[in-house]
Amino acid sequence: MKLLTPISHLFKDQKNANNIIGVSDFLEARERTAELRFNKTTHYHIDFDLNLGLSEKQIQFLIDHVKPREEIKFITFQASKDCEKIKIKNGIYYPNSPTIEFHNQIQNTKTSISQIKNILGNDRSIGIENNNYYPSGAYEICTSTDYICEIISTSNCHLLFDIAHALVTCANKQMSFEKYSNNLLNTSQCKQLHLCQPTYFYGKDPIKALDSHEIPSFELTELSIKLCKKWRINFLTVEYYKDAETLVSYLKLIK
Repeated sequence: MKLLTPISHLFKDQKNANNIIGVSDFLEARERTAELRFNKTTHYHIDFDLNLGLSEKQIQFLIDHVKPREEIKFITFQASKDCEKIKIKNGIYYPNSPTIEFHNQIQNTKTSISQIKNILGNDRSIGIENNNYYPSGAYEICTSTDYICEIISTSNCHLLFDIAHALVTCANKQMSFEKYSNNLLNTSQCKQLHLCQPTYFYGKDPIKALDSHEIPSFELTELSIKLCKKWRINFLTVEYYKDAETLVSYLKLIK
């Protein structure tokens, strides 16, 4: 298992960048910091919704910022909402256009992956991330294990397992984390795990958990490492962006 760290806004400070790189095995590029280039960058995580189809602007981004970077062999994407237009309230999506049906989301995703491979070639591994569910009407299909498993099994696509997204989904759906995670990890196609700590709520609100990107607890850290070992997940990515010193200390703890 290798520590694969996102190139976040923290890397814009050279001292922070050097300290984080010093405790990381590899780095993961992000589109928000596409201008930053560092050695050891082997992955690219891009927040494009494959289930909605790629826009011309997104296609141009792949051509300009990803295709030339031949050192990057793993590229992952997401499917974060069921509709093209949304309203955002307290960081949560609410539908502002009709929900795209399951079959159409599958077809859109397959088309997106085909376009990506046409641009980047076939020697890079394309992955999709499980996203978090909130009871707002905008997440029912794309966060389901049915959708993720269908894409993995039919599109030569690997899994990026986000454990915080999984925990948030299970809390908000009041379902078993073990069942949810096993459904995805049993595909044996997981190559990377995203790790951060969600926030839980215990009131009457139907939202029971939120993906708040806090530093992981000891219990969640232990669970994540256990899953990496059990399912032979090669890369562990800590998604914490609030303080460079805290991130460096935590990465040292994992090592």
